[in-house]
Amino acid sequence: MAPVKLRSITVLVALLASAACSSTTAGTGTVSRPGAPAPSTADFPSESLTASAPTDSAPTTAPVTRSAPSSAARSGPVHPVPSAPLRTATVHASDGATYVVKIWADVKDDTCFDHAHGGPIVTFLTEHPCGGLERYLATTTVQGRPVGFALSATGFPGTAKDPYKYAGQFSELEQKDGTGSIDDLMMDGYRLPEGPPHIPAGEAFNVLGQDSGVTVWDAWYLDGSTPNNDKALITMTEDLFLQF
Repeated sequence: MAPVKLRSITVLVALLASAACSSTTAGTGTVSRPGAPAPSTADFPSESLTASAPTDSAPTTAPVTRSAPSSAARSGPVHPVPSAPLRTATVHASDGATYVVKIWADVKDDTCFDHAHGGPIVTFLTEHPCGGLERYLATTTVQGRPVGFALSATGFPGTAKDPYKYAGQFSELEQKDGTGSIDDLMMDGYRLPEGPPHIPAGEAFNVLGQDSGVTVWDAWYLDGSTPNNDKALITMTEDLFLQF
């Protein structure tokens, strides 16, 4: 079993009326995993996390504490870093910050349970199949410092009465200690042009959502250590949410 590290997680819940439409993942997945099972009939992904019932209240942020396995690479092939980013996106945040995001790996899969770790998370994903999974490795700059981040985006079909039920339950499970998580791409042998071969113990961890989906973020500085849940990196994840 991989060692665990303590991480705080900030959950952004955008609770919409039940008639609202889920958004879809932007971008073009340029890396595909061969031999994946047939796609689920559920929409993929809504790039969001929600509570079990929509309200008219504004999005909220609620810090919680959890433990999660470190991103130790499994035995298997290491995928070479491309000579240039797969694509680059420029994001202008509402507070005036500008991020130039370089995406170095983009992998789509039809299922989640076989790209996850931890008994509770794997069991949940087996019993409640996701609508697909897209994972990224990317770099940007925050306050003049180079940053790497891993992002996993998925979505869950709910019920007729509660379309956001399973997204809410999954987000709660992600927040609990020792439950596991979706595998980041470094665990599958993908790398960034610089920095460690796995997510460092010091990092910023965040889960953001809208409608019936969940996005899981890990971010760290590439030029030195990262304070646990560094405020600037948490803000970065919120600024980049649904923007590339």
